[in-house]
Amino acid sequence: MKIILSPVASNKKTAIALSGLVLTIDDVEYDLSAIPEGGQAEPEEDSHFIGIVTRESVTIKYEYDSSKAEPSQSTDWADYTFDIDDGEVPCPIQWLPIEQEIEQEMEVEQDV
Repeated sequence: MKIILSPVASNKKTAIALSGLVLTIDDVEYDLSAIPEGGQAEPEEDSHFIGIVTRESVTIKYEYDSSKAEPSQSTDWADYTFDIDDGEVPCPIQWLPIEQEIEQEMEVEQDV
C-alpha cells in the first residue's frame, strides 16, 4: 500500500502500522477491506485521512512533536511516501540530537 504522510507540527507523535488491509493509526484500527476493489472512500472531516482513501493508497495527517524535531524538515514528498506491505510506517521526521533537546528543555524552564 502506498502511504503518504502529511506532516503537522504538534505536541504528539502519530503511530501508524499496516496489517493486511487493516491500518492502525494511534491505536485505532481502520479496516480498508470495507472499500470495494477498485473503489474509494471519502474520510470524515476530523479523521486522520486526507483526500480519497483506497485499498492501494492513502494520505494521512502525521503529527509530530515539534519541540523535539529539527526546525527544518524535508519539503520533498518522496521523503514522506512509503510503499508498505505489512508493519510499522517509518517516521520521516528529523529529530534533534538528545543533548540539544535537553538544552532546549532547560532553556524553557529558565524562561518560566
